[in-house]
Amino acid sequence: MDLSVDNRLFARVDGELGVRYSPRGSDREYCTTTRNISGGGVRMPLLKKLERGSVIDIEIFKHNTDLMARCRGTIAWVWDKPANQETGQMFEAGISFMDRQLLYIGRLIDYLEG
Repeated sequence: MDLSVDNRLFARVDGELGVRYSPRGSDREYCTTTRNISGGGVRMPLLKKLERGSVIDIEIFKHNTDLMARCRGTIAWVWDKPANQETGQMFEAGISFMDRQLLYIGRLIDYLEG
């Protein structure tokens, strides 16, 4: 289902949560933070550019607590230009959750809203 910015199923909440992610089929793990999150997905920087449609394993967590959610996601969009032109790293991406753990994601969103 394709949703426009004005017709989202879930409201976005701006905020920073910790993220560990690993592209499917890779033994590499990367760490970053969220820019915003909703029940349907997350916007976050990627350290290496991934192609649209790539599947990643994601763990989103609040630092120094046991509040976290694990799920899989697909890259919905990636900005073509890296945020850091000198190093060629830090691509912004939108990730759609594939197997939503809505209860846990909801608790993380509640923390950001609170």
